Amino acid sequence: MPKNASFAGSVAALLFAGAAWGAELRSEQIVTVLPKDAIPAILSPSFDDGRKASWLKGKDLVVGVEFGGDSRAYPVPILSRHEIVNDRVGGKPIAVTW
Repeated sequence: MPKNASFAGSVAALLFAGAAWGAELRSEQIVTVLPKDAIPAILSPSFDDGRKASWLKGKDLVVGVEFGGDSRAYPVPILSRHEIVNDRVGGKPIAVTW
């Protein structure tokens, strides 16, 4: 995972944890690492048969979703370059984040 994305995720986790315990956060304490929409979302994903995806290595992790008899696998190497994937699984809209 890129350092900036990892740092942003850590900051988000800390902010959430602080809010959960009633801690205050002043706006001057927030550091913007990336501008808005700097990490592109995937709005209309396309899929390959996993056996035919030569770019996917056997050790690569995927985020798997199964719902309503429909299933998807979102490769972590792709998710690491995007902030969110908007998709439909089993006829229901979902958002996949990494």
